[in-house]
Parts: sequence; C-alpha cells; structure tokens
Amino acid sequence: MSALLMTFAVLSGCNDVVVLEARMDGPAGAAVLHPDQGGPFYEPIGFVSNARNGRIWPLDLKHGWVVADDSAAPFLAGVPIPTGQRRILGDVVAYAPTSDVVTLFVADAFTGTLLEVPYVTGVDGDAPVEQGATVTVEPSFVDADGSGDAPVLTLVEARPGYATTESWTVTFTGSVWTVEGTRSGLQYGQASAQRPYASDNAEIEFVIEGTATEGDRFEFSIDTGIVEHDVGGLVQALWMHPEGAVMLASVYDLDTAETGLVAVDPATGALLGALDLPADSVPWRMSGDPAGDLVYVADARNPSVFELVLQVDDPSASAVRELAVQGPVADVAWQGDGDYEHLFVAVAGENRVDVFDLLADAWLDVNPYTEAVDGIRVESPVTGLAPSMGEVLLQEETTWGDRTSDEVVAISTFDGVMVLAEASTGCLAVNLGGPSSTADSDSTFSDESPASNPLMSESEATGQVVQVNPCGGLAEDEAWTATFDGAAGAWVVDGERAGEQANLAYEDERYVSDEGVLSFLILAGQNPSSHGDQYSWTVYDNVVEINGDLDRDGDIDQELELPARPVAYNYLAGATGGGWDELNEKTGVLWPLTDDNTVVRVNLQAAAIEVVWD
Repeated sequence: MSALLMTFAVLSGCNDVVVLEARMDGPAGAAVLHPDQGGPFYEPIGFVSNARNGRIWPLDLKHGWVVADDSAAPFLAGVPIPTGQRRILGDVVAYAPTSDVVTLFVADAFTGTLLEVPYVTGVDGDAPVEQGATVTVEPSFVDADGSGDAPVLTLVEARPGYATTESWTVTFTGSVWTVEGTRSGLQYGQASAQRPYASDNAEIEFVIEGTATEGDRFEFSIDTGIVEHDVGGLVQALWMHPEGAVMLASVYDLDTAETGLVAVDPATGALLGALDLPADSVPWRMSGDPAGDLVYVADARNPSVFELVLQVDDPSASAVRELAVQGPVADVAWQGDGDYEHLFVAVAGENRVDVFDLLADAWLDVNPYTEAVDGIRVESPVTGLAPSMGEVLLQEETTWGDRTSDEVVAISTFDGVMVLAEASTGCLAVNLGGPSSTADSDSTFSDESPASNPLMSESEATGQVVQVNPCGGLAEDEAWTATFDGAAGAWVVDGERAGEQANLAYEDERYVSDEGVLSFLILAGQNPSSHGDQYSWTVYDNVVEINGDLDRDGDIDQELELPARPVAYNYLAGATGGGWDELNEKTGVLWPLTDDNTVVRVNLQAAAIEVVWD
C-alpha cells in the first residue's frame, strides 16, 4: 500500500529541503488523517484546502510527496481533489468511518455551506478507489427560439480528478459557444462547432456538431458525490471528534449576523442541534483533549473561551463553562501528558499566548517576577496554534548535559515565523545556549573621570556576568546599559526595548530587572564609582524560530506570507521490520502559507522546514 503514496519530487539546490510543484493557490486549511483513525493508508495523509481554486491536495507527510493516483506509476504526481474553481475553501477535516472509506468535510464561503467531499470510496484489491466523475444527466438541447435547430453535443470526457459536482450550460452567442459551470464559473475559452473543446482547467471535453441560433444552449450535469450541507451559516471552523463520533462547526449567518456552534453527524451530514453559547458570542476555532471528552472553543468577539463537556449522543446537552481571558481569542490548543493539562490561549491583537492550568483551574504564571499573571510574549499576532503529538527532543540541555524533551505547542505568527512553546512551562523553546548576554567584566565598562574600578561579578555556573532568565520568550534581543547616578549612589538600568527600569542597582547587592528578565551583581571597587560610569551589553533571546531560512544559513530564502493555522502529525521512522536503523517517532506540523501559495512540512525536533509544496 505504501507504494500508492509515492510521487514525483524535486530536490532544490544542495540543501535538504525538498520542493514540489503542487499548484497551491491560497492554501487556507489543513487536516491530517492518521492510520489509527481509519482509512486504507499506512502512513499519515495531509489534506490542504485552497481558497482560490477550490482544490484539496492530498499529501503523504512521511515521504514528503503528493499522493499518487496510480500504484503502477508511483513516480507520477497525483491530482488534487476538485470541488469547483469558484469555491472559496476554508477549514477542512477528515473522516474515515472504515478502513476503506475517507471523506473530507470542508467549509465553502462561495456557497456558504459545508461540503461533504468523498475521497476514497472503497478498496479494489490493494488500491483505494478514489472519487470519479460521472455524467448524471445526458446533455439536453434547448432550442430557445423554436427554430428547429438540432445540434449535437458529444461529451468526450468528464475527467476524474478535474471535474466536480456541478451543472454546465453551453450557450450559443451567434458566433461561438460560451461555457459556464455552476461551481467552475464562466470559462475563458469558448467553443466552436466541429472543433474539440476543453474547459479552462480540463474538467470537461466535448465536441459540438450542427448549427444553432443565438440563445440556443446545451445543459448537462456532473456528479462526483459532493454534497452541500446547509448548517445555518458560513462555516468558520471545524472540529472532528478523535473517533469520528461527531463534528462541530462554528457558523456565522451573513444575512442576520447570528452565530452559533452546531453539531453534525459525519456519517449522514445531518444536523444534530446547536450548543448553548451566549447570544453575543462568536465561536471560532476549537481544540479538544485526546479522548474528545472536552472541547475548547475560542470566542472571536468577547474575552472568553468555552469549555464543553461533550455529550456525543446528544451534543446539544453538553455542559458549557465560560473561562474569562484577556481579550477576544484567535486560537486555543489543549496539551498535556498526564501530569499536567494546559490550555494555550492566543489573545487576538495582543502578541501573547496565555496558559490556563486545567488541573489547578487557574492561569499559569509564566513569569512570577511580576505582580501580574503573565503569558508568553511573541513578536507578532498569532495566526494559529498546533499541539504536538507526543514529546519533542528540544535543543536546550539540562543541568546534567542531556537534551530536554517536552510536548510543545507550535505558534504560527503573522510575520511568517513559528515558535515552539514548552507545554509544561509555557516558556518558548530556545537553542543550545539559551538566553544569554555579551557582558563580561572587562569589555563592557566605560569609565568616566575620576577613575573607578567597580567589578561585575561572574557566575561560576554560567561564566556570564549578566544572568538572563532561562525561560524563553521573557528576554528580548536588545541592548542594555547600567549607568552610575552619582546623586542616587546607584546604577540606572535601561533596556533598548524594555526602557528605563524602576529598580536601581546598588553595589554589593544582586540586582534583578523589573520583570525578572536579567540579574547581575556589581561589586564596589577600591576607587568609588563616579557619575556617568557605564556598563553596556547585549541580550539575545536565542528563541528557536522556524522561518523562511530554508538552508539554515542565516538568510531568508522565502518570505512566509500570511501563515494559516498549522496542524500536527506524527509517524514512525526507521526499519519497522527490523534492521540497523533505530525505530523512532517523528513529530511535526503541516503549515499552510496562504499568500505565499505554499504548504510546508516542519520537523519540530530539528525546528526546520523539510518539505515545501509550491
């Protein structure tokens, strides 16, 4: 079966990043189907919906390929799952009720409906049977003026993988025939009698023979099994129960401005009722625990997150608890390992992610040095969160020199950067050196007359004179100074971004900055410090960042524009049947970049992009 997943790949340059041409156009939503969730595949399959061409691309995440259509020719790239060129696709989820069926549900802003899209409808021997195009209504001719014309349209082909469920109209203008599909739109190319015609994206091919008068037309339909479900409004976000028992959709009615959270039976597409949320709420993205017992719903309008104790048999009866947060919410992510359960909450417009301790029923204070209960700061608005599936081996080391590991939450930000939050602490993952400074006792001192000789004390543990808080994300890349104020008899500490600190640094007393970002000890010298004496140094946050530096040489190779919400995956690597290679688990995220027209596979352990689908 794994041969079914093979396709054509191109290695870009001499780096390790694989770039494949997949003709993405506004990738907006992503989902992953793992083998234990059903379906015929032995490895995780990603699905990416596109907002500008109505296509969904199936991707083999382990091998970094596009899923092939023909097991006999696995080196040939496959085709996308078409829904119609006019559609504006959004969030997508996968549903696999059996080992031989895979169905996708995807939001369509063009029709304001939830699409049910068959992908695999059965298994023939060792090969999945994917959706195919069939002509459900033979072309009929409408003689608009009753002139008695009787041309014939011979439908040569409705191509599987290109054609989709829709009705087509072929109308004579008096000189040529215009072609329009209800979901593919008016075609740029026009048809002429006696000549083979193919629609713009090769959905259909036909030949017209005979004469006609202006206004005459042919009508026919194509059916690939796609069903449009009216769920009460425009679908904003989707969540699928881990076992496929129920699907939740947050909806917004453009006509009435009413919002809601509705439950859908994925087996039938039937509405199971609405969940009881406050009338003025705008339910948005969702995240659940691994069992699907608890679901957390972001409110895009109010400072709230809703906790649902999900009743699968009767979702409308689910208990709802409201958690107060600091502002409207961009995204939520549940993460835990049995010893803790944390809910990561991205506050819209605040460049911050807060962490709620679900076991303690209280907010986690990532920075206890301040009076406020702090979350973690990021450099740009958050566009999405994705909790990892299992632990990730991080780059930082323990006191004993071992690599640390933790579950993480991948944080996608508007500036095209992804950072990783350690799920147990909320701190951002940092590189091997961790947050550090350039300060040393000799090179950072500027002595004003008269001569002075204070000394910055060096830490035996780190060898640094300025200690930087090891919690990633608290420190920022910035220049700092400590300037002696003769009148105060103390040092005034100032950060380029943090500003002048309220706390003064007194000699022979350890100093801690206002927010606990850094500390140091200045020892008095034999010659007293004089007004204007200054220490200067630079702090580096050393936060691990995944960005457009594909070959990791320090330069941005590709701007990652308008990142969408990432989604996590994992798979086993190594010789599963025995051999020299160690069997280990790889965990990462599939990350759509809407305005960049690309989708990338991110290895969370390496903190690097490995595959680019262009």
